[in-house]
Amino acid sequence: MLDFRSSRRALHAFAAACLLALSACGGGGGGDSPDPTTPAPPPSGNTVTISGRITFDRIGFKSAGQGLNPDQPVESPARGVLVEALSSSGTIASTSTDASGNYSLSVPASTQVRIRVKAQMTKTGSAPTWDFRILNNTNDDALYAIDGALNDSGTGASIRNLRAASGWNGTTYTSDNERAAAAFAILDTVYKAQTQVLSAVANTAFPALNLYWSPKNKSSDAFCPDTGNILTSIYFTFDAGDVDQCATPKKALEGIYLLGDFASGAGDTDEFDQHVIAHEFGHYLEAQFSRSDSIGGDHSFGDRLDLRVAFGEGWGDAFSGMALNDPAYRDSQNGVKGETGFNLEDDGSDPNPGWYSEASSFQILWDAFDSGTESGDNVSLGFVPIYNAFIGAERTTDALTSIYSFSAALIAGNSSQASGIRALLSREQISGSGAFGEGENNFAGRTVLNPTYNTVTLGSNVQVCGTQSFGTVNKLGNRRFVRLDLPSSRAIQITAQGPLTGTPAADPSIALWRRGLVDSSDATSGTTEIFNTSTLTAGTYIIEVADASHISTDDQTIRRGDTCMTVSVAP
Repeated sequence: MLDFRSSRRALHAFAAACLLALSACGGGGGGDSPDPTTPAPPPSGNTVTISGRITFDRIGFKSAGQGLNPDQPVESPARGVLVEALSSSGTIASTSTDASGNYSLSVPASTQVRIRVKAQMTKTGSAPTWDFRILNNTNDDALYAIDGALNDSGTGASIRNLRAASGWNGTTYTSDNERAAAAFAILDTVYKAQTQVLSAVANTAFPALNLYWSPKNKSSDAFCPDTGNILTSIYFTFDAGDVDQCATPKKALEGIYLLGDFASGAGDTDEFDQHVIAHEFGHYLEAQFSRSDSIGGDHSFGDRLDLRVAFGEGWGDAFSGMALNDPAYRDSQNGVKGETGFNLEDDGSDPNPGWYSEASSFQILWDAFDSGTESGDNVSLGFVPIYNAFIGAERTTDALTSIYSFSAALIAGNSSQASGIRALLSREQISGSGAFGEGENNFAGRTVLNPTYNTVTLGSNVQVCGTQSFGTVNKLGNRRFVRLDLPSSRAIQITAQGPLTGTPAADPSIALWRRGLVDSSDATSGTTEIFNTSTLTAGTYIIEVADASHISTDDQTIRRGDTCMTVSVAP
């Protein structure tokens, strides 16, 4: 590793630094971290002050459509990051940088001291609290850091600045370990997203979050972060039994995974794509403070999606704009040469607006947030009411999470703006009302999908029809929803009976939801699926049914057309 030295006892010493992976810190480091607003107490004996400023090179975008501009990096403050003074005996002082990237530490006089800056934001003690770390998933989940030179602390105050450079040499990144700015650019986007949340709930206790970035992280069909195969930039949560898809499976780790493979200018790097990072942070907020019933999967502009996916991705898009105060969502591609994106303000650009549209969801959310008014938009709520709905009624809704449930929560908390919010929905061709979208008349031309939720009672049945008209796996109509209001606690039997004819043969599956997934059943290969539940408490449940050919991820699967199934519930 190169060591760029700063001048000893200089009044304004400066050091550029390359990226250091701290394997020993990969699994911890938060326990001894200070409150970033309170510098660590000075060591005993004669002490001196070392202070300075920590910065990183942020690579911004060129004009729209032209990708990143690595030849003109902007030196930016590394805010809230952990700074340590190290001697031969270990860490002797620590603090966190302020909003300008400044730090100050008291250390023993006349001692060999090195300044280390970790890609970690941490605050313990009384709320608000947090612990955000940038780790290298292809290097044993090591914590990223940069080091200054080892120099004598002297007998008077001194300044030691550190700058994490991008590693760009005018043509390419010179080497992976010199892409020092990457980890701190990612962390600074988290800083902005966190700040937006704290503007709404000042005492938020953020659950620990690891963000995994590596210059080897690339798009893939299988998930094996040890080798850099991460599917795409994504937020993952895992159950205890889940494993990744490495040759030797191991327990997968929860967190945000971000692309970083430059691939000689043909790869996809997301460390400077702030909207992409903030979008994934939005999913972290869903998982930790609200609720998401989204089944995930591929989604593209113009897709007609499962209502849960449409809202979840729309929320991530809109939150990124709110956190960055920028409606222009830009995602660099092809190394630094190209980009894709959209504008949250671009109403009417979606060719397929509706309750099943990611774009409709983000346009409604953004228009409810922003201060600008335009035709059909007379709502300017700002972030706080939106976030209150997000962590309040949306979290506890009896319906599946969707633009319906969220708009119902937003209206309930802002009744004086109800007509304006309904106008935003209407502009996106959404006519359903309440958390269940009752009265909706926009089914993308497929009346077989009407209504959004069917209903069933104990001892009765209802017919619902699934379709692959708009794609498979997570698209509109692949899965159908039936509402069951259970009057008292009891076990029940749910049966989904598919048609006896058609190719391939019908093969129903069942999932049961109550403010999150309760359980599922796909044990039978045949036209009938029977699901015997354990004892359920009284309340509203959602029965999800789907035909296997509509939700299979196998591209070679023969698909049925519409599959109509009879759903019955027996006591």
